Amino acid sequence: MMVAVRTLLAIMLLLLMGCGDVLSQSRSVCVSGYNEYERQIYEFWLDNENKSGCWGNPPGRDADQEFGGGGGFVCGCRVTPGKQVSLYWSFEQTRAEFDAGESPEEHTTQVMIPQPESRVSEYLRVYFMRDGSAALQWVDDMGAPTLPPSQGGRQDE
Repeated sequence: MMVAVRTLLAIMLLLLMGCGDVLSQSRSVCVSGYNEYERQIYEFWLDNENKSGCWGNPPGRDADQEFGGGGGFVCGCRVTPGKQVSLYWSFEQTRAEFDAGESPEEHTTQVMIPQPESRVSEYLRVYFMRDGSAALQWVDDMGAPTLPPSQGGRQDE
């Protein structure tokens, strides 16, 4: 009887340890961009150095919106919770800037891939905040509440 109890406890411990590993392993998600700027983001790449497949190009926000974008997403992106990766983005140029041969405005920052909301989370939101920072949110469904806008984010550029 005591051997059976020990065996059962060992199996339960292994199962519990395995559950924690599931949340820290690389997973496939759909990624969507949320843009607090009025200017459209021409492109963004999350963890491109590891060929994660996470990219997008959210439009700028309208005057009555907190964020532009969020409506479309790209699936097949691979991310690992807890991993620090780079996030690159560039803004769309005006025709005059492009014709003048100006370089696009580009930014790169380091972000931490958050823990998923649950084991079934499949949407990763990438937020581009007006203060130049970025935030990530990993949710179960696209109907989940968005992050609040940054303080002072509603200023004109």
